[in-house]
Amino acid sequence: MTVLHDLAESPKLRLSIVTTLYNSRSTISEFVQRALAAAQVTAPDVELIIVDDGSPDDSAAIVRGIVDRDPRVRLVQLSRNFGHHRAMLAGLQQAHGDRVFLIDSDLEEAPELLVAMTAELERNPVDCLYGVQRGRKGGVAERLSGRAFYWLFGAMSEVRIPQNVSTLRLMSRRYVDSLLLFRDRNPVFVPLSLLAGYPQAPHYFTKDGTSQTTYSLRKRISLLVLAITTFSGRPLQLMFAASVVLSLLGLTYGAYVVIRAATGTVQDGWSSLMAVVVFFFSLNAVFTGLIGLYVKQILEEVKDRPRSVVQEIYGQDSFSGTGRGE
Repeated sequence: MTVLHDLAESPKLRLSIVTTLYNSRSTISEFVQRALAAAQVTAPDVELIIVDDGSPDDSAAIVRGIVDRDPRVRLVQLSRNFGHHRAMLAGLQQAHGDRVFLIDSDLEEAPELLVAMTAELERNPVDCLYGVQRGRKGGVAERLSGRAFYWLFGAMSEVRIPQNVSTLRLMSRRYVDSLLLFRDRNPVFVPLSLLAGYPQAPHYFTKDGTSQTTYSLRKRISLLVLAITTFSGRPLQLMFAASVVLSLLGLTYGAYVVIRAATGTVQDGWSSLMAVVVFFFSLNAVFTGLIGLYVKQILEEVKDRPRSVVQEIYGQDSFSGTGRGE
Protein backbone atom coordinates (compact mmCIF):
# COMPACT_ATOMS: atom_id res chain seq x y z
CA MET A 1 0.00 0.00 0.00
CA THR A 2 3.05 2.30 0.05
CA VAL A 3 2.73 3.10 -3.65
CA LEU A 4 -0.97 3.84 -3.30
CA HIS A 5 -0.38 5.99 -0.21
CA ASP A 6 2.25 8.04 -2.02
CA LEU A 7 -0.05 8.33 -5.01
CA ALA A 8 -2.94 9.57 -2.90
CA GLU A 9 -0.66 12.25 -1.44
CA SER A 10 0.39 13.48 -4.91
CA PRO A 11 -0.81 17.07 -5.42
CA LYS A 12 -1.06 16.67 -9.18
CA LEU A 13 -3.06 13.52 -9.91
CA ARG A 14 -6.77 13.99 -10.61
CA LEU A 15 -9.03 10.98 -11.09
CA SER A 16 -12.32 10.84 -12.99
CA ILE A 17 -14.69 7.89 -12.52
CA VAL A 18 -17.24 7.49 -15.29
CA THR A 19 -20.30 5.23 -15.19
CA THR A 20 -23.78 4.99 -16.75
CA LEU A 21 -27.32 4.58 -15.43
CA TYR A 22 -30.06 2.38 -16.82
CA ASN A 23 -32.50 0.69 -14.43
CA SER A 24 -29.83 1.10 -11.75
CA ARG A 25 -32.06 1.93 -8.78
CA SER A 26 -31.01 -1.10 -6.75
CA THR A 27 -27.25 -0.61 -7.15
CA ILE A 28 -26.40 3.05 -7.71
CA SER A 29 -26.21 4.18 -4.06
CA GLU A 30 -23.91 1.32 -3.07
CA PHE A 31 -21.86 1.84 -6.22
CA VAL A 32 -21.24 5.52 -5.43
CA GLN A 33 -20.22 4.73 -1.84
CA ARG A 34 -17.82 1.97 -2.85
CA ALA A 35 -16.38 3.83 -5.85
CA LEU A 36 -15.58 6.97 -3.84
CA ALA A 37 -14.09 4.88 -1.01
CA ALA A 38 -11.78 3.13 -3.50
CA ALA A 39 -10.88 6.46 -5.12
CA GLN A 40 -9.76 7.99 -1.80
CA VAL A 41 -6.71 5.71 -1.64
CA THR A 42 -5.70 6.22 -5.28
CA ALA A 43 -5.94 9.98 -5.92
CA PRO A 44 -6.20 13.18 -3.87
CA ASP A 45 -8.70 14.83 -6.23
CA VAL A 46 -11.70 12.84 -7.50
CA GLU A 47 -14.81 13.40 -9.58
CA LEU A 48 -17.55 10.84 -10.22
CA ILE A 49 -19.50 11.37 -13.45
CA ILE A 50 -22.76 9.43 -13.77
CA VAL A 51 -24.51 9.44 -17.15
CA ASP A 52 -28.26 8.86 -17.14
CA ASP A 53 -28.95 7.06 -20.42
CA GLY A 54 -32.68 7.74 -20.36
CA SER A 55 -33.26 5.35 -17.47
CA PRO A 56 -37.00 4.62 -17.04
CA ASP A 57 -36.76 4.20 -13.26
CA ASP A 58 -35.91 6.80 -10.58
CA SER A 59 -32.15 6.22 -10.73
CA ALA A 60 -31.51 9.82 -11.81
CA ALA A 61 -33.54 11.17 -8.87
CA ILE A 62 -31.46 9.10 -6.48
CA VAL A 63 -28.26 10.47 -8.01
CA ARG A 64 -29.55 14.04 -7.70
CA GLY A 65 -29.91 13.49 -3.98
CA ILE A 66 -26.34 12.19 -3.84
CA VAL A 67 -25.06 15.22 -5.79
CA ASP A 68 -26.71 17.57 -3.28
CA ARG A 69 -24.74 15.88 -0.49
CA ASP A 70 -21.41 15.28 -2.26
CA PRO A 71 -19.86 17.88 -4.62
CA ARG A 72 -17.56 15.24 -6.13
CA VAL A 73 -20.52 13.62 -7.91
CA ARG A 74 -22.01 15.00 -11.13
CA LEU A 75 -25.06 13.78 -13.09
CA VAL A 76 -25.03 14.04 -16.89
CA GLN A 77 -28.60 13.50 -18.04
CA LEU A 78 -29.16 12.57 -21.69
CA SER A 79 -32.37 13.64 -23.39
CA ARG A 80 -33.34 10.02 -24.12
CA ASN A 81 -31.89 6.53 -24.31
CA PHE A 82 -28.99 6.58 -26.78
CA GLY A 83 -27.44 3.23 -25.86
CA HIS A 84 -24.67 2.08 -23.55
CA HIS A 85 -21.73 2.81 -25.86
CA ARG A 86 -22.83 6.35 -26.70
CA ALA A 87 -23.54 7.07 -23.04
CA MET A 88 -20.03 5.96 -22.04
CA LEU A 89 -18.48 8.29 -24.60
CA ALA A 90 -20.73 11.13 -23.41
CA GLY A 91 -19.35 10.57 -19.91
CA LEU A 92 -15.76 10.52 -21.13
CA GLN A 93 -16.36 13.88 -22.81
CA GLN A 94 -17.22 15.35 -19.40
CA ALA A 95 -14.24 13.80 -17.60
CA HIS A 96 -11.28 16.10 -16.89
CA GLY A 97 -9.06 13.88 -14.77
CA ASP A 98 -5.45 12.95 -15.44
CA ARG A 99 -6.66 9.36 -15.21
CA VAL A 100 -10.12 8.10 -16.09
CA PHE A 101 -11.68 4.97 -14.63
CA LEU A 102 -14.60 3.59 -16.69
CA ILE A 103 -16.88 1.04 -15.02
CA ASP A 104 -20.51 -0.09 -15.07
CA SER A 105 -22.69 0.74 -12.05
CA ASP A 106 -24.38 -2.68 -11.79
CA LEU A 107 -21.71 -3.90 -9.31
CA GLU A 108 -20.86 -6.93 -11.44
CA GLU A 109 -17.47 -5.27 -11.75
CA ALA A 110 -16.34 -4.36 -8.23
CA PRO A 111 -15.48 -0.64 -7.84
CA GLU A 112 -12.58 -1.78 -5.61
CA LEU A 113 -10.86 -3.01 -8.79
CA LEU A 114 -9.72 0.60 -9.12
CA VAL A 115 -7.20 0.03 -6.31
CA ALA A 116 -5.67 -3.08 -7.89
CA MET A 117 -5.65 -1.53 -11.36
CA THR A 118 -3.95 1.62 -10.08
CA ALA A 119 -1.25 -0.47 -8.41
CA GLU A 120 -0.78 -2.48 -11.62
CA LEU A 121 -0.58 0.72 -13.64
CA GLU A 122 2.23 1.92 -11.39
CA ARG A 123 4.14 -1.30 -12.11
CA ASN A 124 3.30 -1.34 -15.82
CA PRO A 125 2.85 2.26 -17.00
CA VAL A 126 0.58 1.83 -20.01
CA ASP A 127 -2.03 4.27 -21.31
CA CYS A 128 -4.96 1.86 -21.05
CA LEU A 129 -5.45 -1.00 -18.64
CA TYR A 130 -8.55 -2.88 -19.82
CA GLY A 131 -10.53 -5.53 -17.97
CA VAL A 132 -10.74 -9.13 -19.15
CA GLN A 133 -13.01 -11.66 -17.43
CA ARG A 134 -11.28 -14.82 -16.28
CA GLY A 135 -14.38 -16.78 -17.27
CA ARG A 136 -17.61 -15.82 -18.98
CA LYS A 137 -20.70 -15.80 -16.76
CA GLY A 138 -24.19 -16.97 -17.58
CA GLY A 139 -25.84 -20.07 -18.97
CA VAL A 140 -24.89 -22.19 -21.93
CA ALA A 141 -26.70 -19.96 -24.45
CA GLU A 142 -24.99 -16.81 -23.16
CA ARG A 143 -21.53 -18.40 -23.17
CA LEU A 144 -21.97 -19.87 -26.64
CA SER A 145 -23.32 -16.62 -28.09
CA GLY A 146 -20.37 -14.76 -26.53
CA ARG A 147 -17.87 -17.15 -28.09
CA ALA A 148 -19.67 -16.90 -31.44
CA PHE A 149 -19.48 -13.11 -31.28
CA TYR A 150 -15.70 -13.06 -30.75
CA TRP A 151 -15.11 -15.74 -33.40
CA LEU A 152 -17.23 -14.06 -36.08
CA PHE A 153 -15.88 -10.60 -35.32
CA GLY A 154 -12.31 -11.91 -35.44
CA ALA A 155 -12.97 -13.71 -38.73
CA MET A 156 -14.62 -10.71 -40.39
CA SER A 157 -12.68 -7.78 -38.95
CA GLU A 158 -9.13 -6.46 -39.12
CA VAL A 159 -9.44 -5.48 -35.43
CA ARG A 160 -8.57 -8.25 -32.96
CA ILE A 161 -10.36 -8.02 -29.62
CA PRO A 162 -9.41 -10.26 -26.65
CA GLN A 163 -11.83 -12.97 -25.55
CA ASN A 164 -14.15 -11.89 -22.70
CA VAL A 165 -12.92 -8.29 -22.79
CA SER A 166 -14.91 -5.79 -20.74
CA THR A 167 -15.57 -2.06 -21.00
CA LEU A 168 -13.89 -1.74 -17.58
CA ARG A 169 -10.66 0.24 -17.98
CA LEU A 170 -8.27 2.72 -16.39
CA MET A 171 -6.96 5.26 -18.92
CA SER A 172 -4.50 8.10 -19.21
CA ARG A 173 -5.53 11.62 -20.17
CA ARG A 174 -3.86 11.52 -23.58
CA TYR A 175 -5.49 8.18 -24.36
CA VAL A 176 -8.99 9.49 -23.56
CA ASP A 177 -8.38 12.64 -25.60
CA SER A 178 -7.32 10.50 -28.57
CA LEU A 179 -10.29 8.14 -28.16
CA LEU A 180 -12.69 11.09 -28.29
CA LEU A 181 -11.23 12.16 -31.64
CA PHE A 182 -13.13 9.28 -33.26
CA ARG A 183 -16.46 10.68 -34.44
CA ASP A 184 -18.32 7.47 -35.32
CA ARG A 185 -22.07 8.09 -35.17
CA ASN A 186 -22.72 4.43 -34.23
CA PRO A 187 -19.75 3.65 -31.97
CA VAL A 188 -18.82 0.16 -30.79
CA PHE A 189 -16.68 0.95 -27.79
CA VAL A 190 -14.20 -1.93 -27.42
CA PRO A 191 -12.84 -2.12 -30.99
CA LEU A 192 -12.85 1.68 -31.11
CA SER A 193 -10.72 1.77 -27.97
CA LEU A 194 -8.21 -0.59 -29.60
CA LEU A 195 -8.00 1.60 -32.70
CA ALA A 196 -6.96 4.52 -30.50
CA GLY A 197 -3.58 2.84 -30.10
CA TYR A 198 -1.06 3.64 -27.35
CA PRO A 199 0.41 0.97 -25.02
CA GLN A 200 -2.40 -1.16 -23.58
CA ALA A 201 -2.46 -4.18 -21.27
CA PRO A 202 -5.13 -6.55 -19.88
CA HIS A 203 -6.20 -6.72 -16.25
CA TYR A 204 -7.85 -10.06 -15.41
CA PHE A 205 -10.74 -10.07 -12.97
CA THR A 206 -13.79 -12.09 -11.94
CA LYS A 207 -17.27 -10.61 -12.08
CA ASP A 208 -18.99 -10.43 -8.71
CA GLY A 209 -22.65 -10.08 -9.69
CA THR A 210 -25.17 -12.75 -10.57
CA SER A 211 -27.72 -10.65 -12.44
CA GLN A 212 -28.81 -11.58 -15.93
CA THR A 213 -27.10 -9.81 -18.81
CA THR A 214 -29.00 -6.92 -20.41
CA TYR A 215 -27.70 -7.99 -23.82
CA SER A 216 -30.31 -10.31 -25.29
CA LEU A 217 -29.59 -12.54 -28.28
CA ARG A 218 -31.22 -9.94 -30.56
CA LYS A 219 -29.01 -7.18 -29.11
CA ARG A 220 -25.92 -9.37 -29.48
CA ILE A 221 -26.70 -10.02 -33.15
CA SER A 222 -27.37 -6.31 -33.74
CA LEU A 223 -24.09 -5.41 -32.04
CA LEU A 224 -22.21 -8.00 -34.10
CA VAL A 225 -23.65 -6.70 -37.39
CA LEU A 226 -22.89 -3.10 -36.37
CA ALA A 227 -19.34 -3.99 -35.28
CA ILE A 228 -18.54 -5.87 -38.48
CA THR A 229 -20.01 -3.29 -40.87
CA THR A 230 -18.38 -0.45 -38.92
CA PHE A 231 -14.89 -1.87 -38.49
CA SER A 232 -14.39 -4.14 -41.48
CA GLY A 233 -14.70 -4.18 -45.24
CA ARG A 234 -13.89 -7.89 -45.34
CA PRO A 235 -17.47 -8.99 -46.14
CA LEU A 236 -17.32 -6.83 -49.28
CA GLN A 237 -13.98 -8.43 -50.17
CA LEU A 238 -15.49 -11.89 -49.66
CA MET A 239 -18.44 -10.91 -51.85
CA PHE A 240 -16.06 -9.85 -54.63
CA ALA A 241 -14.08 -13.09 -54.32
CA ALA A 242 -17.30 -15.13 -54.39
CA SER A 243 -18.57 -13.24 -57.44
CA VAL A 244 -15.30 -13.95 -59.29
CA VAL A 245 -15.44 -17.66 -58.43
CA LEU A 246 -19.12 -17.94 -59.39
CA SER A 247 -18.52 -16.04 -62.64
CA LEU A 248 -15.74 -18.45 -63.56
CA LEU A 249 -17.97 -21.40 -62.73
CA GLY A 250 -20.77 -19.89 -64.80
CA LEU A 251 -18.48 -19.31 -67.77
CA THR A 252 -17.11 -22.84 -67.47
CA TYR A 253 -20.60 -24.32 -67.34
CA GLY A 254 -21.69 -22.17 -70.29
CA ALA A 255 -18.73 -23.33 -72.34
CA TYR A 256 -19.57 -26.93 -71.42
CA VAL A 257 -23.18 -26.50 -72.59
CA VAL A 258 -22.04 -24.95 -75.90
CA ILE A 259 -19.58 -27.78 -76.51
CA ARG A 260 -22.23 -30.40 -75.70
CA ALA A 261 -24.72 -28.69 -78.01
CA ALA A 262 -22.17 -28.58 -80.82
CA THR A 263 -21.08 -32.19 -80.45
CA GLY A 264 -24.33 -33.87 -79.50
CA THR A 265 -27.73 -33.45 -77.90
CA VAL A 266 -28.50 -31.49 -74.73
CA GLN A 267 -31.07 -33.03 -72.43
CA ASP A 268 -33.88 -30.72 -71.38
CA GLY A 269 -34.05 -30.25 -67.63
CA TRP A 270 -36.52 -27.71 -66.24
CA SER A 271 -35.81 -28.65 -62.61
CA SER A 272 -32.06 -28.21 -62.88
CA LEU A 273 -32.52 -24.92 -64.72
CA MET A 274 -34.84 -23.56 -62.04
CA ALA A 275 -32.49 -24.71 -59.29
CA VAL A 276 -29.66 -22.71 -60.88
CA VAL A 277 -31.90 -19.65 -61.34
CA VAL A 278 -33.17 -19.75 -57.75
CA PHE A 279 -29.63 -20.21 -56.41
CA PHE A 280 -28.23 -17.22 -58.22
CA PHE A 281 -31.22 -15.01 -57.40
CA SER A 282 -30.90 -15.94 -53.71
CA LEU A 283 -27.20 -15.20 -53.79
CA ASN A 284 -27.89 -11.86 -55.41
CA ALA A 285 -30.43 -11.03 -52.68
CA VAL A 286 -27.91 -11.82 -49.94
CA PHE A 287 -25.24 -9.68 -51.58
CA THR A 288 -27.68 -6.82 -52.12
CA GLY A 289 -28.79 -6.97 -48.48
CA LEU A 290 -25.19 -6.89 -47.25
CA ILE A 291 -24.42 -3.89 -49.43
CA GLY A 292 -27.55 -2.28 -47.98
CA LEU A 293 -26.12 -2.62 -44.46
CA TYR A 294 -23.00 -0.76 -45.53
CA VAL A 295 -25.05 1.91 -47.30
CA LYS A 296 -27.04 2.37 -44.06
CA GLN A 297 -23.82 2.91 -42.12
CA ILE A 298 -22.66 5.45 -44.71
CA LEU A 299 -26.02 7.23 -44.46
CA GLU A 300 -25.73 7.47 -40.67
CA GLU A 301 -22.22 8.90 -40.92
CA VAL A 302 -22.93 11.52 -43.62
CA LYS A 303 -25.94 12.83 -41.68
CA ASP A 304 -23.40 13.96 -39.05
CA ARG A 305 -25.97 13.82 -36.27
CA PRO A 306 -24.71 14.08 -32.67
CA ARG A 307 -23.97 10.77 -30.96
CA SER A 308 -26.01 11.88 -27.96
CA VAL A 309 -27.77 14.96 -26.60
CA VAL A 310 -27.07 16.18 -23.07
CA GLN A 311 -30.29 17.50 -21.55
CA GLU A 312 -28.77 18.70 -18.27
CA ILE A 313 -25.63 18.51 -16.17
CA TYR A 314 -26.56 18.50 -12.49
CA GLY A 315 -23.74 19.38 -10.15
CA GLN A 316 -20.48 21.25 -10.41
CA ASP A 317 -17.12 20.53 -11.98
CA SER A 318 -15.28 19.49 -8.85
CA PHE A 319 -11.89 20.22 -10.43
CA SER A 320 -12.66 23.80 -11.45
CA GLY A 321 -15.39 24.50 -8.88
CA THR A 322 -17.80 25.91 -11.48
CA GLY A 323 -21.38 24.74 -11.65
CA ARG A 324 -22.94 23.81 -14.99
CA GLY A 325 -26.49 23.22 -16.13
CA GLU A 326 -28.15 23.52 -12.76
